[in-house]
Amino acid sequence: MPHINLQKIAALGQYMDLLLDAICVVDEQGRFVYISAGGERVFGYPPEEMIGKSMFEFIHPEDHEATRAVAAEIMAGEHKVDFKNRYIRKNGEVAYLLWSARYSAADQSRIAVARDITQQHHAAQEREQLLLRLEQLAHFDPLTGLPNRSFFYSRAEQALAHSENIAVAYIDLDRFKEINDQHGHAVGDQVLSAAAQRLRDNIRSHDTLARLGGDEFVVLFERIQNPEDAVLIANKLNESLAETIHVADGEFQIDASVGIAFAGLHGKDLEVLLQLADQAMYQAKRLGSHCAMLAAC
Repeated sequence: MPHINLQKIAALGQYMDLLLDAICVVDEQGRFVYISAGGERVFGYPPEEMIGKSMFEFIHPEDHEATRAVAAEIMAGEHKVDFKNRYIRKNGEVAYLLWSARYSAADQSRIAVARDITQQHHAAQEREQLLLRLEQLAHFDPLTGLPNRSFFYSRAEQALAHSENIAVAYIDLDRFKEINDQHGHAVGDQVLSAAAQRLRDNIRSHDTLARLGGDEFVVLFERIQNPEDAVLIANKLNESLAETIHVADGEFQIDASVGIAFAGLHGKDLEVLLQLADQAMYQAKRLGSHCAMLAAC
């Protein structure tokens, strides 16, 4: 049994009970011996309902192992000032706690201060989610979820810096303006999102598909050995778009015109590659829908 002087603690109780933090004493078996009045604010239980019980009855099950490891370090003489774990309150809520603790060999007990950091934890999570959302808005198209122009340029520049086995494909949807004009922009957005998903499902895992704006997309093809391979892949993407697109407001048929530039043939300047791919795309469009064309040298 612990030899800690509970009478001395009780004499200080009127002062400790003013603290928002919880002052705890735990014996060597991990049972609560003393909890200040702040314990109810922190743990969600009246102290008398915790005294004599193992702390592991209240600790979140996923934190048992880590808490046991830290308890062993404290009993070995290490003073902990920044250990965190979770407790489950009486109402079922999860409390995030920050602990400062030391072991008293004379009292054969651990003496600890627990601070409730639940609000800070949730605020930090909200900030992280906001930052992720801002990152999403900065680099991804809100309609299709595809990378945007900024993301594509960054990724393409990185790829071109390390290899010339790179091709850029400029994709423009044919007859999309007719859908927008005849059925409205809401339907047009549905078709555009479906077309983007169709392209996403059919690109290779190491390629990058982005939306530049409107009905224009661009694909960064990596690990391309020759321009004919890029044309072959682009034709497969075009074939996927040729299948009927089903959306809530009907069925639609679209095709695409694709222009391709190959770094191994046209150089590694991204702006030049995009310009050449754009020109090839318009040439493909003049030849008719459902066509992919390589830029001239």
